Amino acid sequence: MDEPTAREPASVAELAQVRAWTVTASKGWWLTAERTVDVHGRRWVVGLTPTAGGATALMLWCDDVVVSHRRGPERALCGLAVHWVTNLLAGRPWDAG
Repeated sequence: MDEPTAREPASVAELAQVRAWTVTASKGWWLTAERTVDVHGRRWVVGLTPTAGGATALMLWCDDVVVSHRRGPERALCGLAVHWVTNLLAGRPWDAG
């Protein structure tokens, strides 16, 4: 399956169905979800991980420098992660509307 187009993914489990995403798990729980995008010689990594208290953390790195970090509900951050990847692949700034 390629990047979802009909709707945003509702969970990391749905991201795991997309070949380009790497999801690691242990004991039935996901630990990390990552997608790497190479654009114009720069390496971008979009990553998600669960945090204490049930929130999810979303991070964006460019060439090993953290560019952005968000915390919130898994569903919302999965959608935002896909939005960032879509922008990068389209040649737009990652945070374009």
